[in-house]
Amino acid sequence: MGLRRSRELKPLSSEHQQALLLAFQLRNGVAGHGDRAGAPRDIDGLVALARRYEDSVFRNHTQAEEDLLGRHLSPADAGRLRGEHAEMRRLLDVARHGPPPQRRAALGEFADLLVRHCQWEERELFPRVEAQAGAEALSTVGHELERRLVLAGRPVPARG
Repeated sequence: MGLRRSRELKPLSSEHQQALLLAFQLRNGVAGHGDRAGAPRDIDGLVALARRYEDSVFRNHTQAEEDLLGRHLSPADAGRLRGEHAEMRRLLDVARHGPPPQRRAALGEFADLLVRHCQWEERELFPRVEAQAGAEALSTVGHELERRLVLAGRPVPARG
């Protein structure tokens, strides 16, 4: 049975599903089996795939987690959250700018860390936040996640 998630944190969980798909594609592409995952095999194509994810999801997602969840986390959890986000950013930078063997290895390491990170957040971190943050605080987090992650990507309807 899947994990239950509060309505307030569902935008993050939804983006984790996208992250896991990307990790699957990168792992297969790095292994030379991109065709199995709908991903490119060549390093430039894989880097472009990771870059699109970074630009469209990763940056806003990690910033929102750090800003909005950070105040509800223990120092250890906050440190791990920020540390893993920083390491993923570093790996993406190596994938963009390093020599080809390092680029391929960095993408593989990024994909592996992305999976571990999403699993930790879903299985351990989010349940702690849901249990420890009060209903009002969780509601505030949910509204801000909606504004930053969901509504930010939609066109604003014209006023009539």
